[in-house]
Amino acid sequence: MSSRSPKDFVKSKWGLKTSTSKSETELEKFKKENAALKKSVEENANGKGKLAEKERHRLLEKILALETEKEKNSYHLVEKEKEIQRLKEQLKSRNSTGSLLNQLEEKTKEAERREQLLKSLSEETDILKKQLSVATTRLSELESKASTLHLSQNMATSFTESPVVNIHAVEIQLKDALEKNQQWLIYDQQREAYVRGLMAKIFELEQQSEAAAHSLQQQSKKNDSEGFLQEEKQKYYNHLLMNVRKDLEAERQTVTQEADVQHMEDNKYKTEKIQKLKKENEIVREKLEEEKKRSEDLLSQVQFLYTSLLKQQEEHTRVALLEQQIQACTIDFENEKLDRQNMQHQLHKVLKELRRAREQITRLEPLKQLQEYVHIEPSDLFPGEHEEKLKTDSPKRSNLLDESFLECPKCKAQYPTSQHRELLAHIDFCEN
Repeated sequence: MSSRSPKDFVKSKWGLKTSTSKSETELEKFKKENAALKKSVEENANGKGKLAEKERHRLLEKILALETEKEKNSYHLVEKEKEIQRLKEQLKSRNSTGSLLNQLEEKTKEAERREQLLKSLSEETDILKKQLSVATTRLSELESKASTLHLSQNMATSFTESPVVNIHAVEIQLKDALEKNQQWLIYDQQREAYVRGLMAKIFELEQQSEAAAHSLQQQSKKNDSEGFLQEEKQKYYNHLLMNVRKDLEAERQTVTQEADVQHMEDNKYKTEKIQKLKKENEIVREKLEEEKKRSEDLLSQVQFLYTSLLKQQEEHTRVALLEQQIQACTIDFENEKLDRQNMQHQLHKVLKELRRAREQITRLEPLKQLQEYVHIEPSDLFPGEHEEKLKTDSPKRSNLLDESFLECPKCKAQYPTSQHRELLAHIDFCEN
């Protein structure tokens, strides 16, 4: 920091001369007149000389005017010194801290924008995580239902292919979002370290500016005791102050305009990013709804196929039972057919035997009649012997005929051989 006073600084910068200043000479002249007047008043008060009342009054007015003008000039000089000190501080801090403050403000705005973007990305990742969890739970439910239904491999693959692909795409998007989130976190850490360094540098510059201001105040206090500035210097300071104020106002307007433009650009970028994220979210939601509807349709189809499969299995079991019953019936029918054939064969044999028996009977009857007519009755020759012979022959004949039985081939009714005529009548009745 320079040890020169503000007056010396302005002199050296703008080449002003303070030795031949009109205001200083007039000020010295006023001081001398004031001292002379005071001296004369004191002399008059002590009785060294008597002045007229009018002259005394005029001198007192002149003294009061000079005192008031002195106080006014001193007050203006103090104000000008303060204004010069403030302008110097602004000029000094403008080149060093102004750029740093602008950089700091830009960095803070950029950090806020990135934080908002990071927040929106984190919300989007949370939404995607929730949608992914819902999709995975739905997929697990569908897979469990599909496994319990025991359908074919082609239908199972067609049922689970599209949700798995979509979930894989969502997982890729989620990984990308997490990687971007990690990059933003690293960037935020670096930004915070940079901001801390800037704050430390700004604090150091503020301390230096405070020290310089303190030293300038001390120098200004020293310079206040030297004298008053001249009017041209005050005009120059006023002109310099107006220029600096104009420059500051223009710079403030440019900064505010740039800040407004940057704010508008940031808002535009944020709105575009939000719209893009909303569109992506809507697309993902529509895809999830489509997959949900598709999975529900596939589930209904699976359930319908399962019910039809159960019905088909029931029909197969029923058909198998019917086929078994048909086979049993065919076997019974074949057995009955064989039994009937055997019965018919036996009937034919019995009929043949009956025909033979009839033929024998028909052959034996005329022989018996002939024997009755040709031979002599044994009762006439030997009546006792003939009766005994009839008694012995008739039981033997009846026993032989009653020992053998004939049965009906249809109803299995048995008749003794002696009752063959009744059996023939019964067979004709059964067949008819």
